[in-house]
Amino acid sequence: MTTSPTAPSPGLAPGGRSAGAQRVLDAALDLFSEHGFEGTSLQDIADRLGVTKAAVYYHFHTKDDLLLALVEPAFDEILALAGEADSALRPQRGGGAGVARYVDYLLRHRRVAAYLTRDATAMSRPGLVEKGARMRGQVEAMLLGGDGAALGTVWGAATLQALAGALIAAPPDVSEEWLREELTELGAHLLAGYKKAARRREA
Repeated sequence: MTTSPTAPSPGLAPGGRSAGAQRVLDAALDLFSEHGFEGTSLQDIADRLGVTKAAVYYHFHTKDDLLLALVEPAFDEILALAGEADSALRPQRGGGAGVARYVDYLLRHRRVAAYLTRDATAMSRPGLVEKGARMRGQVEAMLLGGDGAALGTVWGAATLQALAGALIAAPPDVSEEWLREELTELGAHLLAGYKKAARRREA
C-alpha cells in the first residue's frame, strides 16, 4: 500500500510523535538552518518533502507550532536537568559536573542548538522568549552556581555563547568524543575564570 502526498505517514517516531510529524520536523530544521525561520514557509517544507501544504498543515498549523515542537524537547530536558526540583544536582552546581552535563546535552541536541545560536529571530518568537530566558537562567545556575547577580549573568552568558559557538565551529570530521573533551575543557577554563573574577570582586 502506498501513502498519498496528503496523508500522514503511519507509525511512530522516537519520542511518541507520528513518523509523518517527525519527517515534517526534520525537513523544517533543515530549511530553518539553511534559510532562517523568516526565510522558510510551510510551502517550502511541503516542497522539500514532496507533499502538499495540507499534509504539513495536518501536523502543524503554523511555523511557530513547528518551531516550538522542534525546540521544546531540548528545552524541557535542560530545565529538568538544571531545575531546582532535581535535588541531585544542587550540591554539584557551579562545578565541573555541571559543565560535563551541559556539554553532553549540547551534543545530544547539536543540530537544534546550532540552529538556535545562528538564528536570533527564532528565539524572539512569542512562544520561545519566556522559555529561552528561563532556560538560560537555569543553565547559568547549573554551570556557575550563581544567584542571578550581575557577575554570574555576564559570565554565564559568555559561557553559553562560547560553548555554542565552539560547537558550531567544530570541523565536521572530528569525533563526538574529541568534541566532548574539548568543550568540557573550554567550559572548565571559563568556570575557573568566573571563580577568579568572583574572588576579585569579593576582595
